[in-house]
Amino acid sequence: MNKTPVWTTGYKPTKEDLKGLCNHRFETAGGLVLDCYLAFEKEERATFDDPGCAAAVELIWALVEGVDISEVLGDLAETIEEEALSDLEDQIEDAALERGKE
Repeated sequence: MNKTPVWTTGYKPTKEDLKGLCNHRFETAGGLVLDCYLAFEKEERATFDDPGCAAAVELIWALVEGVDISEVLGDLAETIEEEALSDLEDQIEDAALERGKE
């Protein structure tokens, strides 16, 4: 029987690849934990000549044991992005509340 871990093949992003990305841990319904890295674009407020845009995230890497599996996630990628954006917005709100207490 082969004792090689399943996730030894595939692309393993370097620290440089992950630089500047937000980290989010996502657990699937089956209990698999994905270490996700997302690009964050902050909200732009509307101005007279610009409609602005809401904050957004884009899943770049979804790692299992350091190997990227993002290309096989399908619709799950959108779920991860929604959860990560919600968590990030909560963290920003909590940080603002903490600054207000000081």
